[in-house]
Amino acid sequence: MKITILVTTMHQIDLSKYKSMNLQTDAVIANQADRNDYCEEEINGHQVKMITTDTRGLSRNRNIALAHSSQKTDLLLFSDDDLVFSDGYEGKIVAEFEKHPEADAIKFNIHDLSATRKISMKRIERFEKATRRNMSSSGVCGLVIKRDVLKAHNLHFHENFGTGTPNKSGEDTIFLMEMLDKGVSVYRSPVDIAGIDQTESSWFTGFNEDFFQTAGKVLYTCYPHIAHLLAIRSAYKFSKREKCTLQFNEILKNYYIGIRTVKK
Repeated sequence: MKITILVTTMHQIDLSKYKSMNLQTDAVIANQADRNDYCEEEINGHQVKMITTDTRGLSRNRNIALAHSSQKTDLLLFSDDDLVFSDGYEGKIVAEFEKHPEADAIKFNIHDLSATRKISMKRIERFEKATRRNMSSSGVCGLVIKRDVLKAHNLHFHENFGTGTPNKSGEDTIFLMEMLDKGVSVYRSPVDIAGIDQTESSWFTGFNEDFFQTAGKVLYTCYPHIAHLLAIRSAYKFSKREKCTLQFNEILKNYYIGIRTVKK
């Protein structure tokens, strides 16, 4: 099986990310900067492309990477530019797909590289079927999907969500829920393939009004028929968090503002 890793990044001037991320497969690097450019190079026998555009928005950048992936590749691996991949990750991924031919996509473990801030994603302890619940906050980094499955289901990222848009988060959740809605056979694997340092966040500024309004938009986009009920449950859970200073009624109000915005 041939793997292509899809990397989203910004303001790169060369292909140095390939080395710093310890990439060992073909790669498509979608680079948002202040110019439009294309370069391609063979590194250690692997085809590496970098598509530079003056566009903005993480989801748009992911879609650019998808659009430039080779038809000859079998598996697509999603990554941001702050991941560092483990030696031999290609063999680990191929082995899991060969062991589990029923899987259209597999979400792999990513470990923590920061000593001060733990990653938000919970570790996957066993190979299991993915559900809405266990995938809702896992993100797409470390997700590997068969390219023909992605193409058959016309999967892409919602460009109104994600860093670089007014709705700074939620694009990964929307993408993952769409996969499940369309019947893609998604699994979770305890195999570790990369590390990440989330000491800094490009979008999270706290549990404030903007955070909950965006969360309301994401809820309605993913669950239009039960978004209001889910908002009540989520508002209650967040109101009990030590780092959240808003009260239940304030949180719920902002959830509903977000829901109404999308419904319009």
